[in-house]
Amino acid sequence: MAIGKYRDEPTEMDEYEEEIAAAQYPEGGLVVGIGAGIAVAMVTLEALLVLTPFLGGLVGYALGRRLRRQRVDRAERRLTDGGSERRD
Repeated sequence: MAIGKYRDEPTEMDEYEEEIAAAQYPEGGLVVGIGAGIAVAMVTLEALLVLTPFLGGLVGYALGRRLRRQRVDRAERRLTDGGSERRD
């Protein structure tokens, strides 16, 4: 899995990237999206049960990747601005 500047080696990650990768935003978003898709199908129309978990998983995963990217960018900006303290 690519982290930060397309790094997939944990030994090359800085502490912020390690923390953000450990939170597993895309994976968590995938699970939440699948669950939301199932819930929507059960409440509305059961025929959607084939499609909505798949779509919900895709949307959740995409949102998780976006959130991870924002957190990595925020941490990198903080490092380039000279801030060494953690604010998250």
